[in-house]
Amino acid sequence: MYRGLLFTIVIYSVTGFNIKKSPVKNFTNGDPLFGQTIIQSTDGVFVPSPKLGKLFRCTLENECVEVNSDDKKPKGLRPVASVSSLTSGEEQHVMMCNQIRVKQSATEDLNGDCKLVDSTGKFIKKFNPVALVNNNNNNNNNNNNNNHYQARWIGQDQRRMRRDAQSHSDTKDKDKDYDDAGTEIAFVLDGSGSITPDDFQRAKDFIYNVMSNVWKTCFNCDFAIVQYGLEIRTELSLLDSKNHARALLKVKEIQQLGKLTMTASAIHHVLTDIFIPENGSKNNSRKIIIVLSDGKILGDPMKLTDVLNMPQMKGVTRYSIGVGEGILNDTQAIKEMTQIADPDKFYKVSNYAALNDILSSLQQNLTGIEDSQQGGGFQFQLAEAGFSSHLMQDNSFLFGAVGAYGWSGGVILQSDKTVKFLNDSNNGPKFSYLGYSVTSAKVRPGKTFYISGAPRYNLTGGVFIFSGSEKYVLQGDQVGSYFGSVLCTLDIDRNQYTDYLLVGAPHFHQSGEEGKVLVYRLNQEDRFESVATELQGDTKQTFARFGAAIASIGDIDGNKFTDVAVGAPLEADSSGSIYIYNGFRDGLRFSQKISPSDFGMKLVHFGQSVSGAPATASNKASIAVGSQGGVHVFE
Repeated sequence: MYRGLLFTIVIYSVTGFNIKKSPVKNFTNGDPLFGQTIIQSTDGVFVPSPKLGKLFRCTLENECVEVNSDDKKPKGLRPVASVSSLTSGEEQHVMMCNQIRVKQSATEDLNGDCKLVDSTGKFIKKFNPVALVNNNNNNNNNNNNNNHYQARWIGQDQRRMRRDAQSHSDTKDKDKDYDDAGTEIAFVLDGSGSITPDDFQRAKDFIYNVMSNVWKTCFNCDFAIVQYGLEIRTELSLLDSKNHARALLKVKEIQQLGKLTMTASAIHHVLTDIFIPENGSKNNSRKIIIVLSDGKILGDPMKLTDVLNMPQMKGVTRYSIGVGEGILNDTQAIKEMTQIADPDKFYKVSNYAALNDILSSLQQNLTGIEDSQQGGGFQFQLAEAGFSSHLMQDNSFLFGAVGAYGWSGGVILQSDKTVKFLNDSNNGPKFSYLGYSVTSAKVRPGKTFYISGAPRYNLTGGVFIFSGSEKYVLQGDQVGSYFGSVLCTLDIDRNQYTDYLLVGAPHFHQSGEEGKVLVYRLNQEDRFESVATELQGDTKQTFARFGAAIASIGDIDGNKFTDVAVGAPLEADSSGSIYIYNGFRDGLRFSQKISPSDFGMKLVHFGQSVSGAPATASNKASIAVGSQGGVHVFE
């Protein structure tokens, strides 16, 4: 990156103070995450409480009042909340999204539960953004990176969507799903002498791959392994399975027993020694047995039919996998494997090397989720849709979905009649976290850019600009800087059109994580220039995380240009600071720095969030700054 000439950024050349250094109001809450995100209103500030799942409206005249206080704390609430707002004339709408974790049998869902309120806190509507997108869509267009869907906001569909969203928090069925005891999967592994050492290793590799792949999408699945040969032996218990790394190592360490094929006795061992509470089994868990064998039963004192008819077998789902000619060319072996398996759950493969051919199908049957290696990933099940959000003047919404498609991420764009999923592609780099931040830029009449940060894109971070069928990426310049985690568009001359895009890279490091902000100018070709100007805080402050919060705060100095506030929450041993930059025709100039020491308060992470409100007939221009467990309003 290059330092541009448009901006004066020497922080000690102060042109004048615009914000009084003592707050006019301080708000606190028992939630230490209170103040992590904030949105200012004309007479106060809206503050989510991620821990409680509540939204509070805090005014200068009164303390904080809970919005929609009749709501119960959602079951499965995760301490992650986003908040955004839109002001049009005298009206203001505020969107808050909580992340809700819902367990459903072998799978989990982690997505946003959002509510829209007006400036008084009056409830408008509640919905789940991921319900706008078809979870089973397999037609992602990798050329223009947009998926088009018909809107589902009309008539009965609209009412159904509201019910879907509400089901996260106020239906008994969902509560039962969340209390689901998980899935227990027991492999019954043939270790008889007819299997060569190489084939036995292939069988172990197959089990290893099933376990590791299932654990990528099912966080409540446990495994056990019982080997049968000369004896019946527990190789992995359900309790061992709690430590995934150790469990996978134990799979590698399994030694072949040899000799007999006591399939019935091994299944009996699962029912009497694996699926019991003393060894980690839960009574109400979903139980699965998978028998992997190369031949018919030999030397087994137990009868297969007796074992399959045991009372403990009730409710257990059974699979069998027959390998090689010892199964395929033997009528008795086929009969036994068919007896073992439930209908349509008997797999036949020609040899142990072909086991990987059924890996994807078996995994999908176990979890209900397509194999991520096939390109589908778990799409929107863990998308965290609503991790970030943005409201636009045309009544459209943007929702960041950082976990979509294996955490490559994406953005849900909802307009009046259509829904689009904006992403790099469903085969894009995993763990890019596209959707971590979202905003828009009004370029000219009828043209809007949709912008989203992907702070782990190619490790250096990226910012995606979507316009119609086109997109381009602004890339970070340092690994781990978290470039793109914070975005702010700036209409500096107040003509209703965007002039600059500010991008935070709060983990940018030299001596420590000092952080910086990159400023991109929108040129006459309607494109953000690739060469950016940098804003940085006090260079003496290491580990400041300058740029962790950025906000357009209106014209606080009265010169008809928009000003900006930047948070550095780790400055001064995590006490924190904010920096004020005044807007001018040619860019931004540093004006002022405010720290808790200036007003005699001991705060932590002051500057982790910031929001501004313009002056009105009854109120002065003000900014709100978040700290750990608190919000502070300055005029």
